[in-house]
Amino acid sequence: MQYGLLVDLRTIQDYIFSSNRLKDNIGASYLVKHFFDLDEEGVSQEGFCGGGNFFRLCQDEDEAKQIIRKLSIKIYEQCPGLSFNACYIPDFDIKDYQNSMGRLQDKLFIEKNTRLQQTTLPAYGINAQCSASRLSAEIISDITSDQKDLLSRVVYSKRQASAKAVTESQSLYQEVLGENFLLPEEFSDLGQDKGNESFIAVVYIDGNQFGELFRKQNDFEQCKALSERINKACEQAFTDMLRKAVKEIRDGKWSHYKKKLSNKDSKFYLPIRPLLIGGDDITFISEGRLGLSLAIEFMENFSELLQDLDISSSAGIALAKTNYPFYQVHKLAQQLCSSAKAKRRSENSKLDFLDFHIISSSVSQDLEDLRKQNYVLSDGRKLYQRPYSLPDMKKMIENADSLSHNWPSSKIKELRSILYQPDEQIKAFEAQRQTRKDLTLPCEGMDSFSNTLFMGNETIFLDMIEIIEMLPEEDSQ
Repeated sequence: MQYGLLVDLRTIQDYIFSSNRLKDNIGASYLVKHFFDLDEEGVSQEGFCGGGNFFRLCQDEDEAKQIIRKLSIKIYEQCPGLSFNACYIPDFDIKDYQNSMGRLQDKLFIEKNTRLQQTTLPAYGINAQCSASRLSAEIISDITSDQKDLLSRVVYSKRQASAKAVTESQSLYQEVLGENFLLPEEFSDLGQDKGNESFIAVVYIDGNQFGELFRKQNDFEQCKALSERINKACEQAFTDMLRKAVKEIRDGKWSHYKKKLSNKDSKFYLPIRPLLIGGDDITFISEGRLGLSLAIEFMENFSELLQDLDISSSAGIALAKTNYPFYQVHKLAQQLCSSAKAKRRSENSKLDFLDFHIISSSVSQDLEDLRKQNYVLSDGRKLYQRPYSLPDMKKMIENADSLSHNWPSSKIKELRSILYQPDEQIKAFEAQRQTRKDLTLPCEGMDSFSNTLFMGNETIFLDMIEIIEMLPEEDSQ
């Protein structure tokens, strides 16, 4: 009798992105990536893994229990802070895969809502506190020969894994990085303009309706093949994105960045760092002005590799100052991705969608509150149109580039300010603008705004101005 086993990792995003230290995030990502790497002795190879889910066909109940036992031991010994839910069912009929998987998922749903795995030592008033988290300190770690650091096992495990992660990622992308580039290990190595106000971009991309795609597969082998293909396409799309960035920095329009990049052992840190690449779920960070362009490059690569499946994805790009709490920036990137997905659903579209936001306040707020506070005026005017479909976003980038090259920077600043002003001041600015031939509004593909700042109560020009701040700087030579 065959048993079906399904395991689901919980709160992966919180586990990886809870720290403001990049090495902690890198190490946590490595532990998640390799969590389901098991000593395969006595364990069935029939199954697939992706997106934090693990499925195995087991020959009997003892094998299913053995896998759960191994994963539980691995949590406590190597990956404290991670947690998972697991369940198995007998009579898993491989010939009736959809119904059998449905029964297994129903049981897992109940399991997830009734059982929570505790894998960390709770903090009490009598405990010393970890220097990098709110957990109890359990390990004394050497910072230097005469300085000690109190760490929880969760943080200590992540930092121990970070060295392995750095070696693995450098090896994985070595063909692209060549002899000139390294992947950064600190947020400060992302190519920011040191001494000036600088930003990092957090990019979160998620596939659209992938669950529905898997439900359409007729049997186990099809699901397994689809899972493997999506994983490979995600890795390949990211690799190709890195290759484009290296080329642009080395000899193209992004060569300006080569002057800013940190270096180590005669190599430059590439201003991009992957943090989570798995299935249809990807998170990476970059220097602020690269985030939007890189997101578009990845999405186009990913769709092209899976074009026969009519695949699309949605992205959220959040920009913040380098020292802004990283967890909050990543959380906003997730909300932006959800916003892009919602816009796609509302338009019943099959296209890729993107949303973006530049964090300018030190106060953490939800996306909806941020938009109401900063982009909706008391008279009802709405100063943003985002999210955009990928084709419309590319048109907006062309328009933003045209605006930045053809308008004086002082006039662009004035335009931004005018958008917040009453109707009388807007009309006065428009009258002045229309008397000058050098201040035409770039509206390629946005014809309804070709000769006016507002169409009804809405405008695209604040979006366009903010996009200017998200475009790669060209070489000044």
